Amino acid sequence: MKSIAATCIILGLGLLTTSVLAQSQAANGLRGSSPSTSKDETFRLWGRKLQAGPPPIDPEIFTLAATIPTLDPWLGNYETPFALRFTNYFGAMWWNCIAVYSTDYTDTLTKTDPAVRVPDVTLHTKANRVACMAQSTATYNSFSLPEAQEGYLDVIYGNNPFPPGAVNYTGIVEPTLDAFVLGCGSDVACLQQVAASSQYSPTIMGMIVAKLVYLYSIEDGYNQLGTDDGCVVSCRAYKDTTGYAPVNDPNSQQGASFESRWEPLLEDNGMGFFYRQEHVAAHIGAKAKFRYIPESDRQTRVAADPGYSNKRISESLQVINLMAQLDDTKKVEVEIFDDKLVVANAIFDSFIGKLASSAFVDGDLPAGPNSFVSLERFVNFVSGFLAAELDSAIIAWKEKISYDLVRPTSIIKRFGGNVTTWAPGGVQEFPSENFEAYKRVMPHSEYVSGSACLFEAGEDYIVKYMQELGLSTTFPVTFNPFPAGSSSVEPGVVPAADITLSYSSIEEMATVGSQSRLNGGMHFEASVPAAKALCDDIGTIAADGTVGLYQSAAST
Repeated sequence: MKSIAATCIILGLGLLTTSVLAQSQAANGLRGSSPSTSKDETFRLWGRKLQAGPPPIDPEIFTLAATIPTLDPWLGNYETPFALRFTNYFGAMWWNCIAVYSTDYTDTLTKTDPAVRVPDVTLHTKANRVACMAQSTATYNSFSLPEAQEGYLDVIYGNNPFPPGAVNYTGIVEPTLDAFVLGCGSDVACLQQVAASSQYSPTIMGMIVAKLVYLYSIEDGYNQLGTDDGCVVSCRAYKDTTGYAPVNDPNSQQGASFESRWEPLLEDNGMGFFYRQEHVAAHIGAKAKFRYIPESDRQTRVAADPGYSNKRISESLQVINLMAQLDDTKKVEVEIFDDKLVVANAIFDSFIGKLASSAFVDGDLPAGPNSFVSLERFVNFVSGFLAAELDSAIIAWKEKISYDLVRPTSIIKRFGGNVTTWAPGGVQEFPSENFEAYKRVMPHSEYVSGSACLFEAGEDYIVKYMQELGLSTTFPVTFNPFPAGSSSVEPGVVPAADITLSYSSIEEMATVGSQSRLNGGMHFEASVPAAKALCDDIGTIAADGTVGLYQSAAST
């Protein structure tokens, strides 16, 4: 999942830089920055929007937004399952900062009371909550994403231009963990004492929230430290712990006997270094912790056999035909929907627009004066959406390993003779061995489509969440304009003119997003409907659980 935007937003959270402001009625129709916009240009565009009138959102969201573009370039360096995991934990920390500064909200990871809660209700302010979020992000960066820390601190300390109204956190957010918090280890009583001694400052509370999330994360089955298999030295982060190995190895004589199984593709860095893929995250389907779906789903959620032909000839011809029909719009769809950070950005943007245009009055998580979208509501929605994505990815990866099926690229390269389909520069005839999908084929097996699982979970989550708020489930989604010539695959040529993808509903967006995986040549057709069936209602379960984080105490 390489980010289309080198600096474009989100904490994997596709969140805000361009999103927070864009869809509210008060923004006078100004859209956010394009996927190729630089960070400085993004800030400049923010300023233009504010001159047009700030959107009706809690200003704390805007403060939070200013810190996010620093994370996106680094998250984009991770393969999809791990980028989703990072965004999941950022979202969890943000909600937990709200929970600790509340009387009865629930920890989103443990589904219990926060280990440390602030007893003084006068401290349960939006300002303390967002400062806690800023600190927790810095602390978690120092643990798990250190490459992002310098740029993150540079922004929150005001060394890069803030949009008007953002807060400078110099003297509030600390780059390293407090010695007393560090000394407590996982001792909750000790952490409670340190928090009380600090008078429950958002600095210390943010550190505690991040530390507890980190301790949870290193035991979540992803093998972040590389030690889950007993390794004690020179351990490799996120290494498979199940012993998976591809049987269709092109360098092995036995490979020809397993042509229907996943084959590691050959990749290179354009500088003479060639390497065969390793199946990314082969272990998470068996070992990763779910956020909301029950553990029993690991056994009961099973994809139907796709019924592919033995040689995949007819299925591959369909791939070739679909790619021959790629036009600029379809190419832009392939590129945008390949980047799950950009997709999340558009959805969070649309959520703000939905609530603002509905003049939503939030009785559960109230917004401040003259606002329709509260910090608390926004973070609740974001954290649950990211949890739904995580659960759906784990389930999809379980089935990817179970079926272990070959990608279209491997089959078509073995055709022999010539094929006529898309190639950089347009449809042409060329030797089949030179075939490539429109976008990089990720290092994991074909069936089921992980993207289609994510889109299904996101669709179900949004529909259920809107129902919980008593709003119409019609949820239009519009992406930032994709500028002419900004394609990463055919730069300077595609698209011929600016293209803005806009969908009248989340259902339409999910359908087009899933189809883009077929149009781009990454999957055979059966992988999409199978993924949708496999991940059906994961989002619904996540929405129920996410709303329950603030409703559970009120109902008891």
